[in-house]
Amino acid sequence: MNWIRKNIPNLFTVLNLSLGVLGIHQILTGNPSVEPTIHYYIFAAAFFDLFDGLLARKLNVASEFGVQLDSLADLITFGVLPAFIYSRYVGLEGWGLLLLMVPICSAIRLAIFNTDSSQKTSFKGISTTAHGMFAGVLPIILYNQSSWFGELFSGNEIAIIILALFFSFLMVSPIKMMSFKFENFSLKSNWERMLLILASLVLIIIWQYDAAPYIIITYIILSLTSYFKGIPANSEG
Repeated sequence: MNWIRKNIPNLFTVLNLSLGVLGIHQILTGNPSVEPTIHYYIFAAAFFDLFDGLLARKLNVASEFGVQLDSLADLITFGVLPAFIYSRYVGLEGWGLLLLMVPICSAIRLAIFNTDSSQKTSFKGISTTAHGMFAGVLPIILYNQSSWFGELFSGNEIAIIILALFFSFLMVSPIKMMSFKFENFSLKSNWERMLLILASLVLIIIWQYDAAPYIIITYIILSLTSYFKGIPANSEG
């Protein structure tokens, strides 16, 4: 019974990993003319990624094994899968080989986080999960082409590569980015997080999936505000 309890969080991590593999399979075998559904895989994986850590702490079964398994799963789902999503529009040849920076920087970011003791209460750069969720929404935005972002990036291989490189840089940058692990619910300590949540809800109601670029921009601006004000961000989430 203790063995089952100990591995409940690991089950969530394995589900995250499995969804990442299934997402890669869909990208490789899917029909580009059909409305993409890859975001469902990534959103579900992000849910499991959030709750594996929460469960480990709640059940008091957190372990180094779980930490390493979680990073390996995140690398597949939020590092390798996004590279395949970008490659759907560019291809992995010529300049498209630059898309390899996405999984490379994802791996570097996860390795640094796991070995950098200074990031136990804060993290540097955008999380692989946050980038993965944005990449997951990208196909539906480009498919609908109902926003300036969709029109700008649809059929524009150079723009897609620049976008991928931009997020690759953010993942390994020293800039502190917000997480959503609240140490307390004080408005003074968490105004950026609460503002981002509120703004995200409003933007999603107005623009649905097309809200993703605006949410990312808001997230980066609020994180930079905290960074330059010297306000520490919380641990990775």
